[in-house]
Amino acid sequence: MSPGRLARSVLGDRYARVAGRLYRSIFVDMAKASAAIATELPANAHVLDVGGGDGEPLNWLLQLRTDVHVTTIDVAPGVGRWICARHIDRVTRIDSMSLQAYLHSGRPLPDVLLLMDVVHHVPVAARDGFLTVVADALQRVPRLRIIVKDVEPGHWRATAGRLSDRYITGDHGVRLIARSELIDAMRRACGSIRHHETRLLSMDPPNYAVVFQR
Repeated sequence: MSPGRLARSVLGDRYARVAGRLYRSIFVDMAKASAAIATELPANAHVLDVGGGDGEPLNWLLQLRTDVHVTTIDVAPGVGRWICARHIDRVTRIDSMSLQAYLHSGRPLPDVLLLMDVVHHVPVAARDGFLTVVADALQRVPRLRIIVKDVEPGHWRATAGRLSDRYITGDHGVRLIARSELIDAMRRACGSIRHHETRLLSMDPPNYAVVFQR
């Protein structure tokens, strides 16, 4: 059992949530990250949140954008367990579901694909394959807006976050991805694709968010 899971089992859900919020704030200001992402969502968008985890970051986004609906998926169980009750009627939670499986499930296709701190958890050898699935989503929904929030290497918070992922949450395959590396990888996977950066990097370095679309 990783130290992070052990802490959750000891603290219980209520106090683990408080501790998790404080822990996450060391590495990212969720108010700033959500503000940067919220401005990129079309009106009344259906957002597919991939690798949603506990769902705590979605609370910030749902508070800012009361018009959107989110489907949050994760390959692990318990996705979205910390989404606030006041938002839950706008969230569909699906456990043990990959992006590829979702795209082939017949469920509603999204307007926005949201990858919040997901890519750096995908093993390097599997990243091109994962982004090929992202490209498949773009083929199915040509208007799709893809928002990738991740962490630029080289900053003390980036290093601290990487070490935390490895030794506290137990993800030994974690490797940060620079914006330039991400953009190159998306071009390889998706071909001709436009991108622009949000203001997140200037607001809360080394966190960044890049928006991709046709």
